[in-house]
Amino acid sequence: MVQPRNQGTRWDADTDAELVRLIRARTAVVEIARKLGRTQDAIRGRAWQLRLTLPSTLRPWRKNLVSGSRGS
Repeated sequence: MVQPRNQGTRWDADTDAELVRLIRARTAVVEIARKLGRTQDAIRGRAWQLRLTLPSTLRPWRKNLVSGSRGS
């Protein structure tokens, strides 16, 4: 199995900004992972830490959902 090129490296401001841009463009998690050289779990985990809502292929009606609305 091939390891992602950025596995184990820290997230920085540039990578976070790219993650936000890709999520807002409604890019699929698998494609975000490929572009950023991370695993899908890493993408999901970082999105959760940044309080971002990932696009859902199973729930397309969520496309207008505001990111970061976790009720905290």
